[in-house]
Amino acid sequence: MDKKVFFSDRGVIISDSRFIASGYIYNIADLSSVRLGVIKPPRWLAMYSIGVGVVLLLTEGAFFVVGGFLIVLGIMAGLFAKTRYAVILRAKTGEHKVLQDKNADYIAQVVYALDAAMINRGTPSRIEPVRHMQDRFGTLATGITSH
Repeated sequence: MDKKVFFSDRGVIISDSRFIASGYIYNIADLSSVRLGVIKPPRWLAMYSIGVGVVLLLTEGAFFVVGGFLIVLGIMAGLFAKTRYAVILRAKTGEHKVLQDKNADYIAQVVYALDAAMINRGTPSRIEPVRHMQDRFGTLATGITSH
């Protein structure tokens, strides 16, 4: 039975014994580490579309319109591709991306709650302090104190 709940938001529940996210239940005792991962969107398709669009734009005739459309499509794809952040767990079964979101602060809150749950179980976890995450990811942990 769960004695203490460290985090509960958007269907994610972290207690002293369980982590529930995305319909899966993870036993806190089975986790060896937790970290925040950054998933960069693939921008090669946008660049390819813009490149082909420029080549077609330089031609005359019907391909001129297609080239313009591909340039606009490439720019839109590049603008709407967002970086995603993930909670990455290391367990006996390997490393798992268990939760992804566009909000870095939300994922950081989940990571710190998992860290607190892992510390509460009596076994120290391996997590980078906030100040190191800020150094690595810039202003990633805004709103979260580093002391």
